[in-house]
Amino acid sequence: MSFIYILLVVLGITTVAYLAKLSAKNGISSFDLTFVMFAAASVLGYLFAEFNNVEIACYTFELCSVSAIAGIGGATAVFVFNKSVRVGHFGYSNAIYRSSFLIPVIFSVIFFRATLNMITITGILFILTSIVLVSWSNNAFAKDKNNSNTLWFFMIIGAFALSGLPRIGQLLISHYKFNSFAYLFMSYAVGFILMLIFFLTRRKRVKARALFYGILAAFASYVGVYCTLEALKLMPAAVVFPITLSAPIMLGMIISFIYREKIRLAGWIGVFIGICGITMLSLQIYTK
Repeated sequence: MSFIYILLVVLGITTVAYLAKLSAKNGISSFDLTFVMFAAASVLGYLFAEFNNVEIACYTFELCSVSAIAGIGGATAVFVFNKSVRVGHFGYSNAIYRSSFLIPVIFSVIFFRATLNMITITGILFILTSIVLVSWSNNAFAKDKNNSNTLWFFMIIGAFALSGLPRIGQLLISHYKFNSFAYLFMSYAVGFILMLIFFLTRRKRVKARALFYGILAAFASYVGVYCTLEALKLMPAAVVFPITLSAPIMLGMIISFIYREKIRLAGWIGVFIGICGITMLSLQIYTK
């Protein structure tokens, strides 16, 4: 059963990214997709919380604070990631975006005194090297002033940094043993509220076509997070995270290959180094 959960996590994460690609090809804006996704995910979060009899007492100030930070960071990260997919390379965008696992690891080292030794340092350097190689492969550092890949680089780095917030939120929820279903509902709801504020100020309707992709993305996202929590109950984190983070990166590169996006050798090397870095950090941090 544990491997079924892991399979569903990989499929869920990859589906969310792939829907960003498909929606872009069908003329759906990154905002419309993100808005619908978080609206639908909020409803799913509420239904799951009610189904699991989550009491009001579970919504403590600490949980709500963590959820708010995670929700704001998560919604903004998804929006910027969706935007970067529309500007630049899908496979490279997905590889850098998923490497944000680095951020909660550094957070654990600073605040939870997680082990910082040569293996951890090497893993961090591997991921940073991966980001540089992948970005260079996409001509992000070219001196051409009209180079759209430079804009892509800043977007995906922003998405990378912002997506670290929900990952830190999950780390804190696990560390302090807060109610996971309450956290999921609150974080998605806060993200939706943020998107709703922008929706009301921009005075544009959401395209009907966005409903299909957004609802699918919401379902895939929630299944991915839920199955991650369930997998962690049955298997060590040192097994769960390397698979559920690395597999979607490789699947994203395969999708790019299918869509005939140019992939240089340095890009493949960067992805491989990044996966090695993620695996090293997972094994080092979560086996302690």
